[in-house]
Amino acid sequence: MLGGTATALTRSTDAAGVLVVGGLLTLLTWVLTPVWVVGSLVFPPLLLLAPLALAPAFVVRGYFVRVLADGIATGNADGAPAVVAWNDLYRDGLKSALVSAVLLAPLALGLALPVLAGGALGGGLVDPAPAVDAFRTALGEGGVPAVSGAAAGLAGAVTATYLLAFAYVRPAALAAFAASGRLRDGLRPNRVARVVGSGSYAAAWLVAAGTLGAGYALAGPFVPLVVGAALVFAVRVAAYGLYGRGAAATLTVVDAGDTDESADPTASEAAGRSTDLARPPTPEVPPAVQTGRTVPGVGTEVGRAIGGGSVPDGSGGTLGPDGGFDWYAPDVDSIGRDEAGGTGDRDADAADDTRAAASDEFEWSVGLADPEDKS
Repeated sequence: MLGGTATALTRSTDAAGVLVVGGLLTLLTWVLTPVWVVGSLVFPPLLLLAPLALAPAFVVRGYFVRVLADGIATGNADGAPAVVAWNDLYRDGLKSALVSAVLLAPLALGLALPVLAGGALGGGLVDPAPAVDAFRTALGEGGVPAVSGAAAGLAGAVTATYLLAFAYVRPAALAAFAASGRLRDGLRPNRVARVVGSGSYAAAWLVAAGTLGAGYALAGPFVPLVVGAALVFAVRVAAYGLYGRGAAATLTVVDAGDTDESADPTASEAAGRSTDLARPPTPEVPPAVQTGRTVPGVGTEVGRAIGGGSVPDGSGGTLGPDGGFDWYAPDVDSIGRDEAGGTGDRDADAADDTRAAASDEFEWSVGLADPEDKS
């Protein structure tokens, strides 16, 4: 389990690009978020810049959601996904932050009550004298300090227990969200409870906790050198891959268009939009092309398009059977119309011309007429 996720980033189609971009986004999160928070306390109108100031954090969170979805679907067999479709990353990162905020809301409320009570006492809104006298009568002169210390210790223990439970439940809730792509599924108690109660998830969480602890200890000395941010990002990618693998036993990534809610609820409970976040639902150039690593062979794609094996993507190109994008593929619909109009009878010479045009050799000169000699 650990070996496959630890090498997921190195097996990515754009490993160097993912590491560099992820490290820069992590560093910007560490710098921009505290500056924005402090600045907003001093100058409240800066709160309006939240969508921009928190953008690096949201994009990084969205990428981890994508790693989770890929881990659930394939166990990160194809390596870590490329950093593409930034709008989707931002949106999913925002939803991820909302899931975390909802899970932390009870603790925040519990901590806010003592703060409000202290403010009321300090402001003179409540007279503590009767309560203090009662404690002194029951416990003696040391009763008030003893009660205060016991209350503080109890609050600390409850807070630590809640944070530990949060650290265990949060990845399961994010996995439920990643598998369905819908925010409400990450907050469904029964759906999250199935993941939390799974033995495979518990084992994966323990391995991920050890990975994060060792990785942070290793990356700590390098943080001042900036490269530590990239190491922290790589460690978190491995951890989220482990979470996804552990949750795969109880969750299934629903394919686009699968809306049969009468099926097994563990597989299609939240079917709706495309949930394979490793492959964005809108047609676009594949990640390998976007990162500049590969360009589909022109002749091969043209041949598949003529044979009916490509699907127009609506932007002038076609998507081949293997997902490859071809800017130069002919309009398949126009070919079909020509054939339906009676012009589809081709003789042997025309067929030879077509095969020659669909060869794997790219020809820069395409039979342009000779320029007129004006001398």
